[in-house]
Amino acid sequence: MEFDHDTHRETHEKVGRYLTELFDKPFQDPDDGHYYVTYGSTVLELSVDGYGPEEAIVRLVAYCVQGVDVSENLERGLLETNLDLPVGAFAPIGRDVFLCYSVFGKALDSRGLLNAIAAVASTSDDYDDRIVARFGGVTALEKLRQEGAEADGG
Repeated sequence: MEFDHDTHRETHEKVGRYLTELFDKPFQDPDDGHYYVTYGSTVLELSVDGYGPEEAIVRLVAYCVQGVDVSENLERGLLETNLDLPVGAFAPIGRDVFLCYSVFGKALDSRGLLNAIAAVASTSDDYDDRIVARFGGVTALEKLRQEGAEADGG
């Protein structure tokens, strides 16, 4: 992984340390350096990007709903919901819906990271079943369960 500057590298390393302290089994993708954790029923991806000459952004992305039929009604509903969300914003990408949130990384501490993770995960968990009930698809947790069952031969 290449870093834009020292703060980018330092923040990436700091996030990795914090996740190891906070979670039993955080996963780091060796190809892109992104981290993955589960919090409750939510799967989150965390990435660190350089921002300007001396800052870094930590992006938190919750895998909310997968395999949904994206329609104008869904997109409009997500945009309207975004106005009311205290943390993050929904984004439909392909046939999936994600909840995305970013925080500055240079001054981020372990507690701040955990608070951001908890806020994103709980918001995603609050909305995933509602989206599935109205527009179809499956929650990210259900998708993992399905893939696990298929891998086990069931």
